[in-house]
Amino acid sequence: MWNRWVWLVIQKTAKTQYKDFSVALIQAIGVHIAFLALFVASSWNWQSFEPPMPPVRVSLVDMGPTVAEREAQERQRALEAERAEQARQEAEALERARQEAAARVERERQAELQAQREAEARRAAEEAAREQAAREEAAEQARLARERREAARREEEARRQAEAEARERELAEIRAQREAAQREREEQERQLAELAAERLAKEEERRAMEAAERLRLANEQAQADARRATLREEYILTIQELIRRNWNRPPTTAVGMNCTVKVFQIPGGEIISAELISPCNADQATRRSIETAINRVTALPYRGYESVFEREIEFGFRYDGQ
Repeated sequence: MWNRWVWLVIQKTAKTQYKDFSVALIQAIGVHIAFLALFVASSWNWQSFEPPMPPVRVSLVDMGPTVAEREAQERQRALEAERAEQARQEAEALERARQEAAARVERERQAELQAQREAEARRAAEEAAREQAAREEAAEQARLARERREAARREEEARRQAEAEARERELAEIRAQREAAQREREEQERQLAELAAERLAKEEERRAMEAAERLRLANEQAQADARRATLREEYILTIQELIRRNWNRPPTTAVGMNCTVKVFQIPGGEIISAELISPCNADQATRRSIETAINRVTALPYRGYESVFEREIEFGFRYDGQ
């Protein structure tokens, strides 16, 4: 904007100077023309107007100009030549001044144009440099953004890989723990099964031996008592003896304890149910022990006592301290 204003001022000044120079030139030429006109007018041989005279017939002899007249004419011609030369020199000086002013104005205009072109070139170069810097900055930012994204992607992949490996290790540890627990559980179950089978076998063997022993003793006792009682009495005594042999007497059982036992059975001697009925002076622990002993018997003697068999039988169970 400043350059444009300066250029307008220079143009206006150049136009004013050119106009002033033209006016001065025209005035100078006019002055010289006026001087030349005055000189011509002063040197012109004017003749005064006189009335015509009657012709006179004379004879003239040409004597030529005098020396004084010739000298005056020479001086006049030298003055005119001098004035003409001065006018020519002044015109040339005016023309040179005009040309110099025009050249100066043209040089100033060319200098302003050159300055404008240089300024525009600098602005263009600066703009191009700014655009190049902006492109380079954008490229650098894009490169940094790509590097950050790539670094973030690698970091995320590493994190996921680490998490996956940690999960895999955890799962492997859990599987190993489960497998170890399963093996331990199976081993414990196997050992428990072996112990249970061993205990069951021993228990069955013990029960069989006890049952055989009870039966043997009952049979022996029954055979011994058969000589002292009737078959029914022998039957009742056998039942009482079987119960007594299976009875684990509690320490609270009092001497003289006497209870009535009621048993329901089926042919073959298998006991269906049994209970203690009145009269019974035993405490609760003794009652439970007698019921347990009856349940251990499971089956009453039958073979040989078919004739005295009864589905419902009652008999006394007594403790005399022996």
